[in-house]
Amino acid sequence: MKTLFRLGLLVLFVVSCNPKPAPEPDPQAEAAAWQEAREAALAEVEAANAAITSLSREGQFEAAGAYFAPDVIQIITGQPEIRGREAWIAAQRAAAEIGDWSLELEVLDFEFFGDHAVERGRGVQTFEANENSPIPSMQLTGDYMVLWQKTDEGWQIRYDYVVVQPPAGEEG
Repeated sequence: MKTLFRLGLLVLFVVSCNPKPAPEPDPQAEAAAWQEAREAALAEVEAANAAITSLSREGQFEAAGAYFAPDVIQIITGQPEIRGREAWIAAQRAAAEIGDWSLELEVLDFEFFGDHAVERGRGVQTFEANENSPIPSMQLTGDYMVLWQKTDEGWQIRYDYVVVQPPAGEEG
């Protein structure tokens, strides 16, 4: 009897020590959660784009700069590379001294990777020169690719690459 009792206790001990198998992942639930996270990220990126263009147009460059990582790198056709948020803010201030800039962005593709995302789009930038401008008023179209990174402050631009098409009549 003692042996049977001990054997019963041993079985109870072994069973209680074995962890329960993890539930099988539900691929449909995982796919739905991923799609939901992707859509939320895209909405946040589009809201950030709208805020950046609006704040910049209003001259609030520090507020617009908050959407850029502190060590952002921006490369735009025909311009020197911009490295860092503070350099981006300074470049925006310098540009504002020669006229009014307006930018419209359209997201064409969006790839989501969890805490990173790649946005590809097209933009139209309109420039109205003032009396201090060394360049004339114009409208430029360009394609862009941005690497976004999710941070504690929200989605921020880590890399921004813009290819500007030559103005009409200046092909080549």
